Amino acid sequence: MNRIVTVLLVFFLSAVVHAQEFDTHAVKKGETLESIARKYQVSTSDIVRLNPEVKNGLTINSILIIPISDQAKKEGPEMTQEVVSFITHKVRRKETLFSIARLYNVGVDDIKRYNKELYGRQLKKREKIRIPRYEYKAVEVFKDPEPDDTKVYTVQASEGKWRVAYKHGITIEELEKLNPDMGDVLKPGQELLVPDSPEQPEKEVDDTHNYYVVQPKEGFYRLKVKLGVTKEELEALNPELRDGGLKAGMVLKLPKDISGNFEVEDGVVTESFHLEDSIRRGETTSLALVLPLRLNEMGGGADYTERLKGSKLLSRSLDFYTGALAALDTARQMGISVNLNVLDSRGDVTGAGGLLAANEFRTSDAIIGPFLSKPFNEVVAGVRHTPVFLPFSGNIRSSANVFQTVPDDNVLQGKMLNFLRSGGEDKEVIIIADSKNAAIRATLQQELPGAKILSPTEDKYIRLDDLKKLLSDTRENRVIVETNDIVLLTNVTGILNSARSDKHRIVMFTTKRGSAYDAESISNFHLANLNFHYPAVDKVSSEDNAFSQAYEKKFGTSPNRYAVRGYDLTLDVILRLAYNKDLFDTAPKIGETEYVENKFKYHRKSRGEGFYNNGAYIVRYTDNLEIEEAGN
Repeated sequence: MNRIVTVLLVFFLSAVVHAQEFDTHAVKKGETLESIARKYQVSTSDIVRLNPEVKNGLTINSILIIPISDQAKKEGPEMTQEVVSFITHKVRRKETLFSIARLYNVGVDDIKRYNKELYGRQLKKREKIRIPRYEYKAVEVFKDPEPDDTKVYTVQASEGKWRVAYKHGITIEELEKLNPDMGDVLKPGQELLVPDSPEQPEKEVDDTHNYYVVQPKEGFYRLKVKLGVTKEELEALNPELRDGGLKAGMVLKLPKDISGNFEVEDGVVTESFHLEDSIRRGETTSLALVLPLRLNEMGGGADYTERLKGSKLLSRSLDFYTGALAALDTARQMGISVNLNVLDSRGDVTGAGGLLAANEFRTSDAIIGPFLSKPFNEVVAGVRHTPVFLPFSGNIRSSANVFQTVPDDNVLQGKMLNFLRSGGEDKEVIIIADSKNAAIRATLQQELPGAKILSPTEDKYIRLDDLKKLLSDTRENRVIVETNDIVLLTNVTGILNSARSDKHRIVMFTTKRGSAYDAESISNFHLANLNFHYPAVDKVSSEDNAFSQAYEKKFGTSPNRYAVRGYDLTLDVILRLAYNKDLFDTAPKIGETEYVENKFKYHRKSRGEGFYNNGAYIVRYTDNLEIEEAGN
């Protein structure tokens, strides 16, 4: 049992009334008191105590107050808040929930939580509502001593849960039980508890095999049907199966050359999942799209046209909107009923606050936007139980209801590392990195043992003779270039192009394509000759796909990347809602989805954080100066 030492940071003159932390839950069709209790790790009696009306049965869409259990709370030093008293506020003319929340420095959801009737109706003039008064505390948690039969393991670069579990001969679920706060994504240097078993040496993960995580209720017959591998073949590669049999969550080694209806990423085989095959029709989805249209500043006719020409943000917003409309058409053709509520944030905090004050999101199952960081943060803070999707990258506050849809640099780097590792067994690897990229150079050396290093002179150039000494005559030469310096990049691409010959096949890679690649001195012909590979958020699509043809027919022009982004993201959100409206629960369970130019695969880095998109591409230049998705 954890021993918690609480240090009070703020004292009130009034007596402190102990208050437990609470959450709220909207009852969904098919849920029972027992299933809700299991979800929040509390007892049914706890729920009945706070919601006596449920003794007569649950009502769909009713709001329950749920105590947050000790087991569900995150361990570690953190700031918590407790209700110590309530203020009674009499609603005045023209006051809104948003303005009252601002007045008392609390959230709109905080007010609703203690005035449950406001979940279903608007404020009434002269009614009295309860405003919670919080006390903030710093909580320091001391963890239990480590069990005697465990040891500390330090996570290596590019290791996920399955690799750590496989190395130590346990299931992923067993690893999670030992480390309940490990998060969905592991970080290099992170320390985990693993079994300390001297008689069972650490197993090695090699790139000459694939791996598979056993799903619940799967037996040898099901695995043979799914993977085409017999029981005897599995036991030969995984001797522990002879004694212990199959267990859900255990990681199996598989032959490299298997084929079937599945995908392989970072050596892990996963069954293909298509949202469009799993949607539920007949239920209407409500989606809000928040754009920085600034309609309040617009005149009519010529003024609108001139403003459109002069504003990149407005132009891109409208392109995104046309893509969203095309996604709506696609969804309706699939039999999905969607109510799309298009709202104007005006591109600022005041506009976003006005939408909250007007309760514009009260029926929304999900929200796409706002586009800009500050209004986005404003909306997120006001709708804490509604999923909010950030369409483009931005500097936003982390919140449990946020979906960041653009993969960050770490995801792109990891994607390229996996690509290089999985297909580089018989390749010669040469790393060229300037001093600003020493960290990624070190990571590459660790991930790709045997890689050779060619250090640029004064971070400005390399010599052809120095390069030729490192090239292989018999194997493909993979040259990884890590720089965003235009002078060095111009020199390196030119030297690599000069070194190409019948004897020396050279392919160029990078883990991050920076702005230097767009400089005039960087020759696209050189990049094409080198089949340049790099990680990307999206890929370039052809103009003869079904979406492009339908878009051109509807709008009279070809879609640009912002229109495609609007289509891909909006359709993905609609399909996820049609599959299951509880996006927080299903997001990590749904596999990678892919549309015209974008992929989506969401995960949480740690509990309490929002979701991040892991879906990205490896693309390459072709001989005819086109860019296409690469394969190993």
